[in-house]
Amino acid sequence: MIGAGSGGSEAVSDGPELRAFVLLGALLIVVMAAVLASVSTPAPHTGGDNAGYLSLAHALAEGSGYVELWDPAVPAHTKYPPVFALTLAALVLAGASTWGAFKLLVAGWLSLAVVCVFTWAAARRGAVVGAAVAALTLLSSGWLEASRWILSEPPFLAFTFFALWAAERGMRDADWSAVLRSWPRPLAGSRSKGSGAVQGGPEGREVESAPFGGWLWVPLATLATAAAFFTRSAGLPLVLALFVALLLARRIRAALLFVGGLAPLASWWVLRARYGGEGAYQAEFWMVNPYEPELGTIGWLDLPGRIWNNLVLYVGEVLPGEWWGSVNAGALAALGIGLTGLALGGWWLRVRKGPRVAELFVPLYLGLILLWPEVWSGDRFLLPLHPFILLYSGAAVAGMLRPLGRASVTGALAVGFLVLALPALPGWMSKAESASACRRVAESGDVFRCHGAGFQEFRDAAAWSGANLPEGAVVLNRKPRIHYLLGGARGRVFPFTRDPAVLLDEADRVGARYLLLDHVDGISPYYLPAVIRARPLAFCHLVGWGGGERTPGTDLFGILPVELRRPGTNLEDLGVCPESYLASDRREAEREGLRVTRFVGRPDGG
Repeated sequence: MIGAGSGGSEAVSDGPELRAFVLLGALLIVVMAAVLASVSTPAPHTGGDNAGYLSLAHALAEGSGYVELWDPAVPAHTKYPPVFALTLAALVLAGASTWGAFKLLVAGWLSLAVVCVFTWAAARRGAVVGAAVAALTLLSSGWLEASRWILSEPPFLAFTFFALWAAERGMRDADWSAVLRSWPRPLAGSRSKGSGAVQGGPEGREVESAPFGGWLWVPLATLATAAAFFTRSAGLPLVLALFVALLLARRIRAALLFVGGLAPLASWWVLRARYGGEGAYQAEFWMVNPYEPELGTIGWLDLPGRIWNNLVLYVGEVLPGEWWGSVNAGALAALGIGLTGLALGGWWLRVRKGPRVAELFVPLYLGLILLWPEVWSGDRFLLPLHPFILLYSGAAVAGMLRPLGRASVTGALAVGFLVLALPALPGWMSKAESASACRRVAESGDVFRCHGAGFQEFRDAAAWSGANLPEGAVVLNRKPRIHYLLGGARGRVFPFTRDPAVLLDEADRVGARYLLLDHVDGISPYYLPAVIRARPLAFCHLVGWGGGERTPGTDLFGILPVELRRPGTNLEDLGVCPESYLASDRREAEREGLRVTRFVGRPDGG
């Protein structure tokens, strides 16, 4: 809730303000380093995205191209744009091989994003406001969490806020189209009146251009925007916002160059995503729930309902939970409604003065995340909006209280800062404590001990499969990207269905002879026990890990060839897999210590 600098300044100027900018920036970096170090955890993430990015990075590093090494068909990857994977691949080529090394890179990206937020907000409202916005952004639960995992949000945030700052500086400082007309001597053209040319600013006022103003900052903004788009598909709103802002600022040539340079690459990626392989976001957008395909798809008339449900979730739960995560639902909803109302008011005040890139980006990005499937909605999608909400909310408070004097504005904004910062501290300390506990547990060298038994068993199953299954074995499992990264055996996600015919047809189609029933989450136990109980004589049991007399563990099953599948539903007839399901050099290996009893559990998978 910070948004009004001293004197209403919208730029960091020379003199006291510049000194404050440097001192507060240095303090912010020190605090940020301590905070991020405290929440850093050595444990790998249990989600597939982390392993997917690392697998793509290895594919790029070894020269295989941007392909899915975990998939038996090794198809071209079509879901995640390649910039983040390229940065990870550079680290692989430099010799990185540990989870910690890749996590350090991600923490560095998030640190850069916080610095860019500080610089952008300070350029608008002064150094004190910039530091307050950056500090509250850093303390939000989502930004802290993003620093801990190998995901693309941190570089996306860094590119986005650098692009916003550079675009606003470039379009404020100089008439870039005039510089282009004077090419190849842009500096001479932009400084034809002494030390700096007087140009028409985007809001109709005259400002003096910096020597490296229009000809440098707008191109840098376009490059950062392109990088954001090729880091996450959610960067499309930033592309549209910059293009429209350039048109509104009468940077016609800049806008045309931007579109002309980006269009070929963007077209290539869109066509690749649409026709180049499976798993593109377009295929999942219209599903009611991508994890329950049997629910079907929605139509155009269903979109308003999805928008409303997402809006209620974000405003009433996700947004306020970023700072007030430990209060009751009613207080969360009240805070969320208040923040959202203030942010809308502050945004409108800024639009009335003349919209910049940020004011165009916010509604476009908000529209995107409100249209997304509800099951995906959460703090990861809201992360780019945190600084805007804080800045606009503060601007609205300042606008309402300005008639009462500067002291009233300053006091109200200080209270607003504390109202958000103080409740956020327990959440930070909780993350720091859990990270510290994980670091102690992982001192043995096994970082997976930070996770529960289910994921440790999954790790053991992946490693065993890579060492003991025949070359080219395909394993249907819940998380094929992690399974491949931890063991090397390729696989596919099993169909989310309880119909054994559908699962067996998919296994035959992709050549899968193995099925892993894990307990890393509730998906496998929900579907697979029912499938196996319905057709036990289409499977055989190979090996298992963990579990007890009445406690299901992790089990690896063989999928029998079509000619060997027999009718019947008696689970007691499910046999042990023959040795042909093992690699030829492992068939005599002892299985001692591995559970070979049949899986147990209720018919519903409990």
